[in-house]
Amino acid sequence: MKCEKCGCDVPERAVICPECGVILPRETEQQLDAAQSDVPSSFSMPFLVADADETVNEEIDPREKQAELTVCRNVRIRRIVFSAVAVVLVALVVLYTVFLGGYKLAAFRYIKGVDYSSGSMYLALVPDAFMDYLETTYETTRRDIKELVSDYFVSWNSNYGNEGSMSYSITTESDASESTIDALEEELKTDYDIKVDISKAVTVSFRLNDGGEIESEKATFVKIGMKWCCIEAMEQIDYVCAYDGYGQW
Repeated sequence: MKCEKCGCDVPERAVICPECGVILPRETEQQLDAAQSDVPSSFSMPFLVADADETVNEEIDPREKQAELTVCRNVRIRRIVFSAVAVVLVALVVLYTVFLGGYKLAAFRYIKGVDYSSGSMYLALVPDAFMDYLETTYETTRRDIKELVSDYFVSWNSNYGNEGSMSYSITTESDASESTIDALEEELKTDYDIKVDISKAVTVSFRLNDGGEIESEKATFVKIGMKWCCIEAMEQIDYVCAYDGYGQW
């Protein structure tokens, strides 16, 4: 802003020229209107003119909202299912380790297979190579062998045992030495013409209570691959097949 009389630069809102002292003219209403007309009509700044209590709400599509809720619900369901499966797996591992770890499941099958007259439980105590030996030697099938063993146990329980009432406890157990394991492998090769690798062997003594009659029994369990098998179970199954159930019928 310049003074019209002396041409001196003066502040914008000055009333008197600091150089010559003349009173400076003020802008007229027409000049103000002209200055405002320079602003484009399309220019707007709503956030400057909006009321203080006014909020801008963006309208959300209900379908999008429902889809978002469905995704969140599915995620929660998957997390719950995963957690439940993990808990069950951990519980099974603990139960197996505590109650049926190692040879103990095989020991249960060995005693209760007789008590329940279950050929399936007994056949679970032998390796596949032994079953192949039985099928070839006696020209039979696994199904026939299972039924033959079951029939033999039914006959034995009716004459000597008390089916469904036998209980047992393990009194002693001892791990076999390397030389004993080698001897067991050679025994299986000689008796059944099968070659297996035994990684571990345990000799177990049982105390049996068959309906009030107390007896003791000993069995040897061997680990072949991931499976625990029983030497005595193989002997009994072989005799049942060879002698038609020890001549029980």
